[in-house]
This record gives sequence, structure tokens and C-alpha cells, in this order.
Amino acid sequence: MPKRIETAQSITRKRRSITVAASPFNQVKFELGIVLVLLPLAWLVVGRVIAGSLGQFAVLFGLVCVAAGWLVVRTRSILRKLEMERIRGAQQE
Repeated sequence: MPKRIETAQSITRKRRSITVAASPFNQVKFELGIVLVLLPLAWLVVGRVIAGSLGQFAVLFGLVCVAAGWLVVRTRSILRKLEMERIRGAQQE
């Protein structure tokens, strides 16, 4: 039985980067990730800067509402764009 000589290419594998399937919502997913990182940081900062718990709640509630509103607006914008593309595609057929 002949010896098998393995080359460096068969031993080492090419490194692949982490990829996400193409989606029109990838940007919104990224922004959601940013929100999920920044809000806990804001919670820590607000806890140190604002003394009263009612004031802390108001500021954090406001930040959450702004973040949620931003994500809703971005998602609706993408959905509207996809719907317009679908309508244009149907009209061209």
C-alpha cells in the first residue's frame, strides 16, 4: 500500500469568516445588536448620574422608546421598499 503524502493544503483549512445570509433586514439586526449593547451601558451610567429612581426610570424608559421607535421605523422602511420592488416586478411581467 503506497504512503499517502498530504500537502499543507489538505492539512490546513482556509479560514472562513462568519457570514450571514443576505437579507434586507441585516442592517436592522445589526442596529438591534447595537441597541442591546448600549442600553445596559446606559442603565449603568444613568444609575450613577441620576439620583432618584423615578428619574432613572424616566430616562431609561425614554431611551428604550427611542430605540424601539427607531427599529420600527427602519423595519417599516425596508418593508415598504420591498413592497414597492415587488409591485414594480409584478407590473413588468
